[in-house]
Amino acid sequence: MIENLSDRERKLLMALIPALLVTAFVYFWTEPAAGAPPVVDTAAAIEVAKLRLDRARATSALLPARQETRKMLQSSLASAEKRFIMADTAAQAQAQLNQIFRRVARAQGPAVEIRGMDIGSIQPVNAYAEILIGVNFDCQVEGLVNLLTDLSTQPEAIGWRDLRVSATDSKQKRLNVSLTFIGLTQAKPAAKPAAGSRG
Repeated sequence: MIENLSDRERKLLMALIPALLVTAFVYFWTEPAAGAPPVVDTAAAIEVAKLRLDRARATSALLPARQETRKMLQSSLASAEKRFIMADTAAQAQAQLNQIFRRVARAQGPAVEIRGMDIGSIQPVNAYAEILIGVNFDCQVEGLVNLLTDLSTQPEAIGWRDLRVSATDSKQKRLNVSLTFIGLTQAKPAAKPAAGSRG
């Protein structure tokens, strides 16, 4: 059959055979490899998934303990806030703090003579506020000790700072005492300006 071909046809056939071989090589070896999806290391993917699952289980195991701790903290905060001075206005809160100091001072054995009380301010402290009152009084040494002890045992959340003491009568051991009396209250939001007012 090849003998019946002309020289021109033989030359074309000889050129066609290498072209077919190259085409077959490109099609069967190169083309499938290029279109095939990349091989995934399933063992590594499974290990990563196991680690994530272990972390999720550990986190969920801690959840009940965290919820219990949160409940305890909320209960402790609620009992602490019950000791706060509750009032609708700053003046009412300061009046209550004034009454508390006078009540404790009257209960002292050695007389505590209040010389003056200066209404201070209410200063915000995070979500709460401090009520401040400046107090000046005379008492004996043991009266001061007893007064400060009694103040620390009151049911209200109160305290003091800026304590200054000077002797007035060395024979009777009387002292002139000045301090800042402090009470805690919940911070009230600032009053909104009336309609039409300029801020």
